[in-house]
Parts: sequence; C-alpha cells; structure tokens
Amino acid sequence: MDPAETEPMVVPWDTSVGNRFAPYTPNNHSAVLWIVALLGLVYVVGVLLIRVWIKIKVLGFDDWFIAISTVVGVGQSITMLKGLGKGLGQRPVSDSDEVSAAKLVFASRVLLLISLYLAKCSSVFLLRRLFVRHDRGNSLICDLSLGFTILCGIAAVFAGNVGCPSSSALSNHCDGQIMRWSIVTGLDVITEVVALILPPYLVWQLQMKSTYKLRVIAAFCFRAGTIVFSVIYLNSWVHYSNGAPSPFNILPVLIWQQVLLAWSLISATIPNLKAFLQSLSTNWGIDWGYTTHAYGTNGTFELSEIKRSTHTASRTESEAPYAAEARTNGTKFKTEVTTNEFDRGHRTENGSVGSGGSQDLIIRKDTQVVVETHRAGTSLF
Repeated sequence: MDPAETEPMVVPWDTSVGNRFAPYTPNNHSAVLWIVALLGLVYVVGVLLIRVWIKIKVLGFDDWFIAISTVVGVGQSITMLKGLGKGLGQRPVSDSDEVSAAKLVFASRVLLLISLYLAKCSSVFLLRRLFVRHDRGNSLICDLSLGFTILCGIAAVFAGNVGCPSSSALSNHCDGQIMRWSIVTGLDVITEVVALILPPYLVWQLQMKSTYKLRVIAAFCFRAGTIVFSVIYLNSWVHYSNGAPSPFNILPVLIWQQVLLAWSLISATIPNLKAFLQSLSTNWGIDWGYTTHAYGTNGTFELSEIKRSTHTASRTESEAPYAAEARTNGTKFKTEVTTNEFDRGHRTENGSVGSGGSQDLIIRKDTQVVVETHRAGTSLF
C-alpha cells in the first residue's frame, strides 16, 4: 500500500489543523480579531511616526493631542490582545476567563471613546493653527467647536458605560444598550460633521487658487470615513444586543471597534502629509514670481529700464502678475516695485511673515504693491 494514500490530505488554508498561533475553527474565530488588532496597531503607530518626522520642527497642540490619542489607542489595542488571551472569540470559556475578558472589553470601550475625541480635538487644533491668526471671528468658531467636541466626548463616555457592570459585560446585556450606543454614535456623527464643515468655511476665505482650496478641503474630507465606520460599529452593537451575550458573539463588535479607531487616528494625520503642507506654503497662495532679492528697509525691487518696442512681451511664470505695460516715446523710465507685507493685526515693513517668534505655519498674509515710474532721462533713440 502506498504510504501517501494513508496520510490525510491537508488543505494549506485549513487553519483547524497544525500548530498555528490563532486557528480559525467553528468554535474559535479569534484569528480575525488578532489580525485586525495587530494591523491597526502597526498602522496607527507608523502614521504617528511619519507625522512626527514631517513636523519635528513645527510641533503644535494638534500634534500633542494626536500623540496622546495614539497612546490611548495603543492601550485599547493592548486590552484587546489581552482579552484574546482570555478567550475572546472562542467558545466555551471558563467563568474566570469570561469575567477577565469582560473587564478588558469594558476598558477598551472607554479607551476607544477617549481616543476618538482626542483625535477630533487634534483636527480642530490643526484648523485653528493653519487658518486662524488674529481673526477673532474664526478663532471663536474654532474655540466653540473645540468646546462642543469636548462636551460631546464626556457625554459619550458616560452614556456608553455608566451603569453597566464591567464584570458582567459578556454575560448580560446592559440596560438600554442599543439606545446607549445610538446616542454615542449620534454624538460621534455630529462632531464629525462639524469637523467637516469647518475646513471649507475657513479655507474659502483665503486668497489662493481654487485648486489649492479644493486640495486642502479634500485632505480633511477623509474624516468622513469615520462616520461610515461609526454607523457600522453601531449596527454591530444592535446585532449583538439582539442575541445572546458571550465572548464569542461579541467578536464582530470588537473587529469594527478596531477599524473605527485606526481610521480615526490615521485620517487625523492625512492633512499633515508633506505634499499637503507644501501646497499650503507655496508662495502663501499668491502667484508671485520674483527671484530678485529685495534690498533696503522696505523690500524695494529695482527693475531694469524699459525701452520702446514694437513687440509685446508675453508674460511668463517668472513675471509678476501686476506688471504694467509701459509705452514711451523715446524716453527711458526707471520702475520700482515696493511691497509691504503684513499679518492681520500686526504690520511689518521687511517683507517677512511674522509668526510671533513661533514656527507655526500661518496661512494669512496681506500684500500691498506700489508701482512707481520715474523719468530717467530725455535722450531720444
């Protein structure tokens, strides 16, 4: 008899056999949560490191908030990994492991909400940092949005967890569990909508090309994915609440919880990508093409003499958009362009963008242009 015929044939993707870290069997679905939790952890930490590398010299409150949010998110992932060791996604589970897993799931829900709202606060701080300088109206709008987000975060934490015993989270459904998480999702969606409305409102007031404005708005629109995942997360809670509570049945809820958290943290960093920041800082949204260095105390540019010509010079990208056409009758002229640049509320005469000694990237700059023409001589051609 052929020995090969007596050996059972094993399908390579059958995880129910062999020595595997997390097998997938009818009574053990923990492998899916292992994969999602670990991938989310890697992506979130990696994106944070990229953000720090990009903005190492211009870190602000938005960066500190997202860093704290990431730390809290990492803590949430750790509770998931520890819960997997206690039987999450498996059946049957001992009573002691079920109680331990229930406490870890309860802690993960609290950490999830804290991390989500810290990421929202980071986005508001970024908007305030980029688009608000001395504009009291926009500053007040951002401050009110920040305060509203904080209040909603506190309300969400209390609504989703107060009155629910942590030790019995996997053995009994909490009272009004569907209503609780409907409120949490509603607050989450409202705050995200506010965060999506702010960028178009603030950006459209800037003096920059429409393509730049749309690029900026598009970068902040990635937050819309958080709304989608939040609604899916609520749907998983509804399905779980309508069934029997157990460490095995709660697995879909925990999977979407990891997806929601990872996307929230990643989307809060997308507007900080290097290409996006470069598009904001390029000439501060003004189509200037001068490469000549200014001299003097008022940033005066001395241009060359203008002579009569029968041909009209075409404007190139290196010419100023405000160049005037000069026509002469045998007379030479000398033209000077003086620029006075100042921030709102604080004027400077050296043509620099003041930032109050900080390294913040402020997109708010006004420029005055004065073109003076002086007669240089009366000689004829």
